[in-house]
Amino acid sequence: MRLRRSVFSLGFVILGLSVMLGLAACGQRELCYDHSHRVPVSVEFDWSQAPDADPQTMVVWFFPVDGSQGLRFELMGDGVSSRGSFDAVLRVPEGTYTMVCHNGSTVFNVERGSTIRDYVITTYDVEVLSAMNRAQGAPRPDGTDGQAVRSEASRLYAHTLGDPLTVVNDPSASHRVVFTPTEATVVCDVTITGVENLRPDIEVSAIMTGVPEAWHAGRHAPTDDAVSVPFALGQCGEDCLKGTVTLFGMVDMPHKLRVYTSYNYYYDFDVTDQISSQHGRPVIDIVLSGMKLPSAPGSGMSPGVTDWGDTYEEVLPM
Repeated sequence: MRLRRSVFSLGFVILGLSVMLGLAACGQRELCYDHSHRVPVSVEFDWSQAPDADPQTMVVWFFPVDGSQGLRFELMGDGVSSRGSFDAVLRVPEGTYTMVCHNGSTVFNVERGSTIRDYVITTYDVEVLSAMNRAQGAPRPDGTDGQAVRSEASRLYAHTLGDPLTVVNDPSASHRVVFTPTEATVVCDVTITGVENLRPDIEVSAIMTGVPEAWHAGRHAPTDDAVSVPFALGQCGEDCLKGTVTLFGMVDMPHKLRVYTSYNYYYDFDVTDQISSQHGRPVIDIVLSGMKLPSAPGSGMSPGVTDWGDTYEEVLPM
């Protein structure tokens, strides 16, 4: 029995010495349990260029300049002070990054890609008459059959830093980034006056052609690929229709506006000149005049007649 006690006592002594030595070794290392080797980067937002923005969240990307996959962070804020609560300290590996921010948690916008070369904000596919909650197809404006039909965009506030950020694991180095988001989308207000035979029970929608498919983060600009975007039109008076559509900017190409009605008639307008003359404006006003609706609903989607400005254009049957 005395031998067993001695063996157990010696075992406890050895165990105690091991624990003490382990604690002493750990006390000499600052990151005893943290092996991530990530570096803190302070991220702040200056909203002076977008005073009306009201983001739900803010997405921050660190894209390595070598073209490899980026690191994504979504800042939730405190839910109270909105824009003022998104400033944060993020931890990233050492490296050199192109940094991008934009608002997140929107209704229509979709993120695609994970590198600085292919990352875009776009929207999803919809039907031509989706703004009237109809699933069936409808005639497309001439020359636009190859364009995808996409949902309108949600308001996008974004900033791509011009200079890369180099992050080094050096306690004496300070890493601070200040984003200044600006609006990357364009709002088009469309008004059509002089609409004859406008009745309360009619439904009306439109589709805008030749607009950018997406916003490209690396270029901080719209993409060149064109899509068509449907949107609703509502009555704004006895002979007036009005609607608003949000787009990822504008590109230099023809823009057609086709108006569809639940009477199964459609009307075409060329709005290229009106859009081109307002290039660079955050809100583009498109004003049209003259649309004669039939006195009774039709039985099939047929062309109507439009009158715009000093011109009178008849849309020929397809």
